Amino acid sequence: MQNRKGMTLTELIVVIIVIPIVVFLVIALTNRSRRIPPGIICGTNLKGMANAFNIYAFDYDNKYPVQGAGTHTWGTTTTGWDDPQKDWSKSDGTMTVASSLYLLVREADVSPKSFICPKSDEREFVNKTAHDIVELWDFGPEPARHVSYSYQFPYGKFPSTGVTRPENAIMADRNPWFDNKLTRSSIEKESMESYLDKVSLIDPDDNSKWKQQIGNTQPHDREGQNVLFNDGHVEFTKTPDVGFEGDNIYTISGKAQEDKRRGIAPTADNIDAFDENDSLLVNDRKNKYSKKAGK
Repeated sequence: MQNRKGMTLTELIVVIIVIPIVVFLVIALTNRSRRIPPGIICGTNLKGMANAFNIYAFDYDNKYPVQGAGTHTWGTTTTGWDDPQKDWSKSDGTMTVASSLYLLVREADVSPKSFICPKSDEREFVNKTAHDIVELWDFGPEPARHVSYSYQFPYGKFPSTGVTRPENAIMADRNPWFDNKLTRSSIEKESMESYLDKVSLIDPDDNSKWKQQIGNTQPHDREGQNVLFNDGHVEFTKTPDVGFEGDNIYTISGKAQEDKRRGIAPTADNIDAFDENDSLLVNDRKNKYSKKAGK
């Protein structure tokens, strides 16, 4: 009996129909597995920062990145950000908080995309200069548009270092007090009750203080923030009073426990940590805050 060779027309039609379906399902499942929730990406970015800080601190005697100082002023852009020959010890001008974080790009091989949270309004910095990215000093002329995270205020008396308390926060999602969307009118649209379950430190009997403590960051719908602590772990916290002894990481602390948890909102005339145990995480904001940077 002669063996049949080849495929019948019916079998060929089945193969033609089935193979595209299988390919479609494989692609769909692969793409689905790649859809990582934005919150996880934000937290993963900060976890990568922990490694970068360790690399930087190892090379610089346990110091974390602090750019410039002296006669420089904290402003909305960094003077000479695209000048590879810039001499920080001799030139006056302005610098940003982002310029300190940019040292991780220069010294620890961190990609600019790692500074972007997908749920935020910021976009990845793209180097359009004629220089290599590690020769620059900041995330372009408008760095606030390219960094989605806040950083322990580097230009005050108490910048974080590798020997800072492990419970201290050193980075997190952007500070709500540096958020252009946070205005008095937006606060007054809310009721005390609507925030009682989001910000545990609100005093229901004090209508003035709860308005200051709107609390959480905007990119996550004010439901919380990703926080990088100095021991290297990252946590999504539902309230900002998560620093050492209940310190509010977005406000200026005080001696009393209530002052630590509630804090004082930073302003142009009052920006600095209260002491070495006060985590004050700040970020740049367009057309806002200009302060002499000293040590």
